[in-house]
Amino acid sequence: MEIDYANDNFTKPEQFNEKLSQLNGSIDLLLDEFKKIYVLSQMYPANQEYQQQYANMVGGLNQIQSKLFSVSNDVQVNIDKLNKLMFDLDIQIKKERVKNRELKRNLGIIENKTNAASELINDYTEIYGVRYLRNWALALSTIICIMTIGSIFKKQGV
Repeated sequence: MEIDYANDNFTKPEQFNEKLSQLNGSIDLLLDEFKKIYVLSQMYPANQEYQQQYANMVGGLNQIQSKLFSVSNDVQVNIDKLNKLMFDLDIQIKKERVKNRELKRNLGIIENKTNAASELINDYTEIYGVRYLRNWALALSTIICIMTIGSIFKKQGV
């Protein structure tokens, strides 16, 4: 199973950084103006010009917020694509490791030599996994047995 990475068009991080710096620069200017207009619109609520400027500033802030959401959404889409590709790549790596282990084993059989250290490590990890599961099974079965015995003796004592 081959993964075709050439067809995935990812947006480069530099483009996201550029968009964010542009939005950051524009929001700084807009906030400075917003402070002035907000004060004037609150001081003179009857003045329609100040109210219109205030509404324009709020609209501008909402527009920048929507652009920031769009950039955030684009970043999340790229992250999701990368996660999917990394998951597929991880599956392939695991398959190739198994294949490599089998080929090394076959090579050792052909040469009548085995790499004892790597075989011991592989065997030890398998033994550890089996014992780990066995210990958990024993612990759980002990708890279940104690609860069962306790419930049986409680019923007889009543």
